[in-house]
Amino acid sequence: MAIVGAGAVTPLGGDVDAFWSGLITGVDGTSPIERFDVSDLRVWRGGEIKKLDAPHDAPRTECRATRLLIAAAADLRSRTEATCAPERLGVVVGTALGGVDELARALDGDRSARRALGGLYDSPAHGLAEWLGARGPVLTVSTACASGATALGVAADLLAAGAADVVIAGGYDVLCRFVMRGFDALRSLTRDRVRPFDRRRSGLLLGEAAALVQLVNGRHARPSTLLGCLLGHASTSDAFHVAAPHPEGRGLEHAIQSAMAMAGVTAGDVDFVSAHGTGTPLNDRVETAVLNRVLGPRARAIPVNSIKGALGHTMGAAATLEAIMCLLASQRGMVPQTLGWEERDPACDLDYVSGSPRAHRPRVSLSTSLGFGGCNAALVLEGAQG
Repeated sequence: MAIVGAGAVTPLGGDVDAFWSGLITGVDGTSPIERFDVSDLRVWRGGEIKKLDAPHDAPRTECRATRLLIAAAADLRSRTEATCAPERLGVVVGTALGGVDELARALDGDRSARRALGGLYDSPAHGLAEWLGARGPVLTVSTACASGATALGVAADLLAAGAADVVIAGGYDVLCRFVMRGFDALRSLTRDRVRPFDRRRSGLLLGEAAALVQLVNGRHARPSTLLGCLLGHASTSDAFHVAAPHPEGRGLEHAIQSAMAMAGVTAGDVDFVSAHGTGTPLNDRVETAVLNRVLGPRARAIPVNSIKGALGHTMGAAATLEAIMCLLASQRGMVPQTLGWEERDPACDLDYVSGSPRAHRPRVSLSTSLGFGGCNAALVLEGAQG
């Protein structure tokens, strides 16, 4: 399926251009959190969006998740239009936590029914659909931190089934105190900087973002608007542990193999890997081992990066942002660095792009995602290179 436009709002800025520029110039988008009290937490940094601009016709809502989605959609709409009947326009968004920030606020003093309804998982998606005027399928999927990839796969399936002509798909999540306290209790957060695949890595930082792409059946894509194509996708479950990946990464391995089979590509075709790369000791080691098994002898010759050192872990938005990054790398002939990687770990032995961006124009990219509950997803993307 063809991807003909993208929009995003991230800690690096309010549109896709700021997102890409921040990645290429090595900006650290994490900062001290200001929106809520973190004085009783071990970690007080995250990828917080300091300024969130709304389009002039956005609805008046206090739901930050809805506002994030509409801001990303406004960026998308400034780049491309959905030329189909409203009944044929679908929306699929992925999220780890939905409108949990609204629910937490409703339970913590603001007991209005409207605020509580904003805490429903599908409320932000329907807010986005209303703003877009979309009257086709409106779906919210949650596969934890793999949600942004799963959403793109579901969107592609809707198009393949003829259930829609255009689908706006992606992911979002909001940085809030409820989520910070949970990750703090799990001791998953680092007091250092995020260091994906680095020997000194000690955990992740959370971030917030929304990212959306517009998918159409490739037969209807205009070359002038084409960013690239989603060639293959897959989602799997480890069925192993609620918070830890399978120690051998069998679920992720199956997801990658299935996505590559759908795409009709082999290890020899893969030019770039956008890794999940959270900076946690176990996750990065397991992911490296899986990539070595799936890609074989070629694994160490393929550039690999993680963008979580620049943004924090944006949860439901992460995989969609990484897919956009893959397509932009292909379009612009540059792969962003893995911010925070400095010292090699013998257990993480791939070619991690570090220090500065690398001149490289991948044709076929592989993007991997993992999430709590043993959720895994993989995307195979082909960039439009002109």
